[in-house]
Amino acid sequence: MKKIYIIGHKNPDMDSVVSAIAYAELKRAEGDINIVPARAGKINIQTAYVLDRFGIPHPEFLSDVIPRVKNHMSGEPVTISHDTPLWEAMQILTTNRFRMLPVVDENNRYISSLHFNAFAQNLLKKIDPQKNSIIQTSALHLMRALRADAVVERNMDELFSAQVIAAASEVETLRGFIDIMPADNSVVIVGDRLDIQEYVIKKKIRLLVVAAGTVITSEIRDLAEKNNVTVLTTPFHTASASWLALHSTPVRFAGDTNLKPLNADDYIKNISENFNDSESKSFPVVDEQMNVVGVLTHGDLMKEPNTGLILVDHNEFTQAVDGARHVRILEIIDHHRLGNAPTAYPITFINRPVGSTSTIIAGLYRDHRVPVRREIAAILLAGILSDTLILRSATTTQADIDTAEYLSHITGLPVEEFGADMVSAASVISSKPVDEIVSMDMKEYNEARVKFSVSQVEVNDPDEIMDRSSEVLKHLGELVNRNGMLFSSLLVTDLNRLSSYFFVRGSDDFIRRIEYPRQSDGIYFLKDVLSRKKQLMPYISEIIKKI
Repeated sequence: MKKIYIIGHKNPDMDSVVSAIAYAELKRAEGDINIVPARAGKINIQTAYVLDRFGIPHPEFLSDVIPRVKNHMSGEPVTISHDTPLWEAMQILTTNRFRMLPVVDENNRYISSLHFNAFAQNLLKKIDPQKNSIIQTSALHLMRALRADAVVERNMDELFSAQVIAAASEVETLRGFIDIMPADNSVVIVGDRLDIQEYVIKKKIRLLVVAAGTVITSEIRDLAEKNNVTVLTTPFHTASASWLALHSTPVRFAGDTNLKPLNADDYIKNISENFNDSESKSFPVVDEQMNVVGVLTHGDLMKEPNTGLILVDHNEFTQAVDGARHVRILEIIDHHRLGNAPTAYPITFINRPVGSTSTIIAGLYRDHRVPVRREIAAILLAGILSDTLILRSATTTQADIDTAEYLSHITGLPVEEFGADMVSAASVISSKPVDEIVSMDMKEYNEARVKFSVSQVEVNDPDEIMDRSSEVLKHLGELVNRNGMLFSSLLVTDLNRLSSYFFVRGSDDFIRRIEYPRQSDGIYFLKDVLSRKKQLMPYISEIIKKI
C-alpha cells in the first residue's frame, strides 16, 4: 500500500510543521489510513515548545524520498527453507511463475537463491557420467521428493553423499556396478525384481527404493531390518523415481551463492546495473540482519514508488524534501508565490493569499465539517501567530485574524498571551551557533537562472545578532562560495520595533542595487519590513531582473 507523507519545506518553521500534523489528522478522520505527517529538517525551539506543551508527537523526519529498493520491491516474499528438496522447491518456483526463490536458514536469514539457471547447472553436474550421480541427500529428503512411504527406517534425517543407480538389468550384469559402489552411500532403485532386491540388501547398501508401488514382501522387509537397510516404496516407476532422486538434495546445495542480495535501503539509482549481470533479473531484498523482506524484479523498477507526497507551506522543488520530483505529488496546500514545476497529472492545489498555511488548514476542517480537537486547534493557532508575527506582519489578512480568534475560542488561549509565550520560548538566539541561526528558517530560491537563499529569525532584541554580525556575515559568505549562489542573506526581524535588519553577502552586482539604508558593510535597515514573502521577496525579485 502506498504511504502518503504530508510534509513541509526544508528547515521547517512552525507553520510548516503544524500544518502537516493537522492536515494528516484531518485526512485520517476522513478515512485515509496510510497518512503520515513528516518534516524535512530539524524542528526549531519554538515549534518544539508548542508541540511538547500540547502533547503532540514530533512528526517523522524524512531525510529524502529518493526512491529506494523498499519503495519498489514486492513485499511478503515467498521463501524456501534450506532443507527443502530441490524438486519440491522447483515446483514452487514453476507453479507460482517466480523467477527466483530466496533460500533461508532456520532463522529466516538469507543464504542463497534458487533460479532456473542454478537448477540447470545443478542438473548438469548430476547427470555427468564421470561423477556417477552423486548427490547430497537423506532418507527423509528422498521420501519427500519421491512421495514415498518408509517400510524400514534407519537414520532417516542423516545427510550423506548418495550414489544412485537404477537397477534395470539382470543380477549378473548389476553385480559389476554394485560390487564396486561404497555400500554405505549406495541408493538402488528397482521395480518388482525380488532377486535384485534380495541381492542389494545382502550387500548392505544404505537405501533401497522399490518403484511403481510394488508391495514389499515380509521376507524382504525382514531381510532389510536384519541388514540395517532403509527401504522406501514410491508410486513412481523406475525412470521417474531415478530422476526425482537426483533432485532430492536439499536446496541449499543447489542455490546460487553468487547472487548477492540487495538491501531494502539501497537507492534504486545505485543498483540498476545489477540487473545486467543477473541471470534471473530478480533479486532478494534483505534488512540489516539478513532477513528476507522482499523481492525486486526488473519489472518492479518500472513501477511507481510506493511513496506519495502532500506538500504543505511550499510548492517549489528547491524547498522540498530531496527526491520529491521522483515521487507522485498528490496535493499542494500553500500560501506562497507559485514556483512549482508542472506535473504529468492533475492534482489538488490549494493556494490562498493569507498569512499562514495553518489558516488554510483550519478552514478545511470547517469546510469538511470535521471537529478540530483542542490540541490541534492550539498548534494551528501557534502556526498562524508564528507566521504573522502575532498578527502584526504585512502578510496578515482578515482571514488570519478571524481564524486566530476562532481557534482562540476553542482552546481558551488568549492570542497576545499565547504569542508572547511562544516568543519567550524561542528567545535563546544568543546561545546558538551562527550556522544554526541561519539554517533554522532558510529558504533557497532559483529565479531567473540564479540561486540564492533568504533566512529569517525573529528576536525581541536585535543586539543578540548585531553583536555577532561578523560571524553571521562570514557564514553567509561561506554559503555563497560553497553553493554557487548569487547571494545568501538573513532577515533579522525586531518584534518590538516591527522592522528588520538585512544581512547579506554575495555578488557586488546585486548588493550595490540595495537601496535601503546601510548600517554597515553587508547590513541594511528595513523599516516596517516584517514579511520575507510579501515585502522582501518582491523587492529582491525586482533587483534580480535588473542584473
